[in-house]
Amino acid sequence: MTSILVEAENAVRAGRVKLHVFKPSGRRRWVVVGKHGEYLVLPEAGYCSCPDFFFRVMSGEKPTCYHLVAVKLAIERNQFKTVEKYDAEHDQLMECWLKGEALPKKDDS
Repeated sequence: MTSILVEAENAVRAGRVKLHVFKPSGRRRWVVVGKHGEYLVLPEAGYCSCPDFFFRVMSGEKPTCYHLVAVKLAIERNQFKTVEKYDAEHDQLMECWLKGEALPKKDDS
């Protein structure tokens, strides 16, 4: 559990915990930028979309993943980045987060 806590602390300190707030609905989605992607975290449900959660936490090999702990720490400390998005972006972003993909880049053209 010690390495999980260290990784969670590092994520919070590095500003990798984000709360996406969608307008106008007010839907809120927690995301942690991990080593290999961006992962959806549902702290109330104890769920994370990362592979570690799926393969090790679900099998009972680990108690939790560091992304879940990072969100809980960030909430306790009020130390997270709030990102405002529009409702029209919600479904596409959810699809990316559930796959652990980085967010699509916006065209600058």
